[in-house]
Amino acid sequence: MTSIMWFRRDLRIKDNPALIQAGSEVLPVFVFDPVLWDSAGDSRRAYLVNSLAALNESLGGALVIRTGNPVDVIPALVAEVNADAVHIAADFGPYGQQRDLDVEAALATLSVPLVRTGSPYAVAPGRVLKSDGTPFRVFTPFYRNWAEHGWRAPARGSLPTFVSAPSEELPVVESPVDLPPAGEQAAWKRWKQFKKSALANYSEDRNRPDLDGTSMLSHSLKYGEIHPRSLLAELAPEDLVYIKEICWREFYADILFNNPQTVSRSLDARYDSIMPWATGPEAEKLFEAWCEGRTGYPIVDAGMRQLVTTGWMHNRVRMITASFLIKDLHIPWQRGQSFLCSIWWTVTLPAILTGGNGPPGAEQMPHLFIESSTRLPRE
Repeated sequence: MTSIMWFRRDLRIKDNPALIQAGSEVLPVFVFDPVLWDSAGDSRRAYLVNSLAALNESLGGALVIRTGNPVDVIPALVAEVNADAVHIAADFGPYGQQRDLDVEAALATLSVPLVRTGSPYAVAPGRVLKSDGTPFRVFTPFYRNWAEHGWRAPARGSLPTFVSAPSEELPVVESPVDLPPAGEQAAWKRWKQFKKSALANYSEDRNRPDLDGTSMLSHSLKYGEIHPRSLLAELAPEDLVYIKEICWREFYADILFNNPQTVSRSLDARYDSIMPWATGPEAEKLFEAWCEGRTGYPIVDAGMRQLVTTGWMHNRVRMITASFLIKDLHIPWQRGQSFLCSIWWTVTLPAILTGGNGPPGAEQMPHLFIESSTRLPRE
């Protein structure tokens, strides 16, 4: 029998447990979900299309492309090819979880299971808990328990025979910025380069925005072109700082999983009501200056101009620009989130909500506002 492998954030064939579990004859599919596609900027769309093109090449041209609500598309495809199961890697985001539950219910009417195997994380959200069974909100104890929990070795297994079905063409999207090579092979090439030339000095060089000292793999991890478990398998104890950076990504995902309201609200709800947020024409003027890199503060302006020009910003500069927006300009973090999501092609929801832009209440002290006067934007 034929099973369906529904690719989402796992655009790779190596170390892919769901693909291995799918069986010996597999129809691979990707669904362009309008809810996600329509909310993305052109640079993010273009990178996704490039990554799918690379995946299709790895699958020997068998990747089926469909567009529409997955609740309708996936059951229709099941009926079309008489599939006996649909395999996925679990999604732990608020939208993704509900979408999968809805698809699962629709498939149940056909007596076809939705099989979840693996996730985009080394340790799936919800597994690392305090001794009283509640989730962590502070990184250091989360890290200790995450490391103690451990993770499986990279998944290995024979690839199935890929079958195909009528497919739409990949959309043509022109990116407003230059994008790096996409796909699994490109991700591994970047990792090997970083491991050879920059990993040894990562603990210090990661703090230097003027150096190419980071792995630049956030986009590859976002789309699952490479799995964090695969990276962890190649790291040694002396690479602790990089290991902790992987854990930060999983900490953010865990917070979002346990607190889905943080998509639009702060983790500590008090911060949404007690903050003296700026309003009115002056606030609009300052927000516009922040977006365009015209605040008068060189490191902030350099970071924002880099983002607008390249679609990417160094982690340390992201922290500075986000802090400046909130604590100096007194602009709500949700506005910054909306702007970054429109142009930042590497963006992931947990990171932008928790570490890259905003005070949800974890590892943050947003109540420490800076009351010194802020320069007006240059005219």
